[in-house]
Amino acid sequence: MATIERLTDSCLLVTTDSDATLFDPGFHPFTSGELDLGSIGDVSRVFITHEHGDHVSPDFVHWLIDRRADLTIYSNDPVVSLLRKHDIEVTTSVPSGVSVEDVLHGQIPNGATPPNRAFTIDGVLTHPGDSRQPTVTAPVLALPLLVPWDSATGAVEFARRLGPSQVVAIHDFYLSESGRGWIRGMVGDVLAADGIELVDIDWGGSFTV
Repeated sequence: MATIERLTDSCLLVTTDSDATLFDPGFHPFTSGELDLGSIGDVSRVFITHEHGDHVSPDFVHWLIDRRADLTIYSNDPVVSLLRKHDIEVTTSVPSGVSVEDVLHGQIPNGATPPNRAFTIDGVLTHPGDSRQPTVTAPVLALPLLVPWDSATGAVEFARRLGPSQVVAIHDFYLSESGRGWIRGMVGDVLAADGIELVDIDWGGSFTV
């Protein structure tokens, strides 16, 4: 059993019997006021897919460390370099029960394709970060729906290619509540025809798998 909670944007909390894993603690969940930070439980580890600020906020990571000094933070080399400047230790090792794919971020408007590490908590959830390149998924796929580097059509194609049982929306902090609901509904209807369920929860919602 695992509980998957949407915080905001690409930040997810996955709680199992053994670990509480926080994905991509970016600036939006930390500074927007949309999330009651006190509602975050005892996080035991943090997975960061890449170095962009909407996926990693040094202030948020410090806040997490202040709550639990033995917190382990996992990511790739660019995030190691970024957070080292803030006296935060990051490891590129891969913990037991987790697999990774080192891929590239979708091309952003300036032409860059930064390194991106997709994480899979085996048997539970895959978080691809900002990439459509991962080749495998757990039963639940965190799906970036509407992003500057791709489209909702690209999201549908990505989900179809990997074939998860369920998807949960991520990467939508710049949309209104009604906008987020509209895009989830549209993509969910399309994926349902392929036997893929879009779990229709907004920020603060959770479900159990």
